[in-house]
Amino acid sequence: MDNPHPPTSVIPHQLVRYAILMYWSIFWLFNLLDKIIGGAHFLWVGRDRFAQFQKYFASTGLDSPHIANAALAVAGALEAFAFVFFAGALLYELQKNRAAARRWCFIGTLLTLSTFTFFSLGDHWFGDRFELLEHTLFWFISLASYLVFIHLKETSKGEQGDAWPRRQVSIAAAVSLVLVVVTSTAIFQHNSSDFRLRQAPVTAEEVGDNIYKVAFPFLGGSTVFERSLAQFKESHPSKAIQHIYTVPKPLRLKKADALIFYIITEDQP
Repeated sequence: MDNPHPPTSVIPHQLVRYAILMYWSIFWLFNLLDKIIGGAHFLWVGRDRFAQFQKYFASTGLDSPHIANAALAVAGALEAFAFVFFAGALLYELQKNRAAARRWCFIGTLLTLSTFTFFSLGDHWFGDRFELLEHTLFWFISLASYLVFIHLKETSKGEQGDAWPRRQVSIAAAVSLVLVVVTSTAIFQHNSSDFRLRQAPVTAEEVGDNIYKVAFPFLGGSTVFERSLAQFKESHPSKAIQHIYTVPKPLRLKKADALIFYIITEDQP
């Protein structure tokens, strides 16, 4: 005799489709915000993508900022269109227009694959193996998520029409709440404890005779540099700064947010 109540252990296909489209929509939205905002701000820690692109191209002898601007514009356009199509696919999916959602998801996936291919070519050119691994993984994840999306067309045994099992909805809501609370707590804790490092001076460490090293924190910028020099002069009134050296460029190419410089001094008469 058949069980009149279908099993509820299967994750509803509709929920998986929503999750895929929401993930890529949020993913590209935050990538766009990272390029627009740039740098470190209250409740937001990003990278200066223009500085990163310019440093990459400068490592190959292409120092013109126009080249970095052009590459950043291409990457930004690909990401913007990918966000639009995934957000559109999510909207169609909410409206139960599966054919339109599938078409928009297909175009969004093509744009995603194109974006990560563009980045991977740059990683090969600039010799950044870490970024190459990251972009390659995302390339395959994007393709896999699309294959999963298009194969979840029929209603699964665990779905009754468009109704979702109450137990699974409760579990998903609880997990989402925990993730939001943990993430929000970490962000606010970081801003209360470490965000000040973006402008706080760094104490110089003596590493030799009249040689001092200053290692920037993750969020360090020009303000840190200026205040660190001012603090050094105040702390070492008997020393006169003769030269300031940074570490060689090849050692800094893969650390766009980090900097080490050395202060060479001599005793004042």
